[in-house]
Amino acid sequence: MSRPKTVEPHIIGLYWDRDGDIWQREDGGWRLILQSGVAVDPVSLWEWENGPVSDFAPFVPLTALEA
Repeated sequence: MSRPKTVEPHIIGLYWDRDGDIWQREDGGWRLILQSGVAVDPVSLWEWENGPVSDFAPFVPLTALEA
């Protein structure tokens, strides 16, 4: 059984993925900022479909959790 297709968030900012890792959404794509609390490659941009960033969805804006 496959997961339903998740829509890509288009608002630029920081997001939590379903594993608790932090991603940064930019105009050009996605950057993985923290994985398991460890800083990772801050240079590479990933695409939603070909990255495959969508495999880590759903994403929650980080600001939603700060309130």
